[in-house]
Amino acid sequence: QVCVQEIQEDRCHPKSAQPEDPFTMTEAKPVNPHVAQTCTAGPIGLGAFGMTTILLNFLNADLIGKESITLIICYGMFHGGMIQVMAGMWEVYRGNIFGACAFTSYGGFWMGFALFEILMVITELAPPAKDGKVVWLCVWGVFTSLMFVGTLNANRVVQFVFASLALLFFLLALGVHNTDIHIIAGYVGIICGASAMYLGWAEVMNELAGRELCYVGVVKNKVF
Repeated sequence: QVCVQEIQEDRCHPKSAQPEDPFTMTEAKPVNPHVAQTCTAGPIGLGAFGMTTILLNFLNADLIGKESITLIICYGMFHGGMIQVMAGMWEVYRGNIFGACAFTSYGGFWMGFALFEILMVITELAPPAKDGKVVWLCVWGVFTSLMFVGTLNANRVVQFVFASLALLFFLLALGVHNTDIHIIAGYVGIICGASAMYLGWAEVMNELAGRELCYVGVVKNKVF
């Protein structure tokens, strides 16, 4: 009789499913019943990050003219900046702390970088000192390396994105004083951006298919 009652209660009040977050491959923790039906913003943020990273690093790799900086900066402020911050806020709503921290941080990076470049054009703001630029890039490299540690329980493609991004920041720091290294950093950035775009697309396809249609390399043995 008790078993029948429990079955009836489960039918009347089904437990809300805890969806697996495609960005971190960890169990999401909804804070309200509406979150279980809310899609992840991972592909949105990854697409914005990936495309703007590729565009900027085509310039760093000296594959396009320096005149393209105006297009890249304006595009980066809104797509790479604003859209990523919005994706991060969406992940806050879903209870995904890693996605929220990553997207809002790199969205803020793009908005700050774009604003600085614009101010140098419309005002008499002096270019940053080389040593200051090195420190700035190294700080972001350290932050990205710390975020990489958080991907060890995620999928392999996420790990590659953050590892290559950390490498990109450190190479750009070295490239401040060496043009050849700066160009190499540009190629690394193109690969990093392309991997982020792939991951965003793979997440969309996998969710539509309801299975791992596109490889992301889910980590089965968690590190922590």
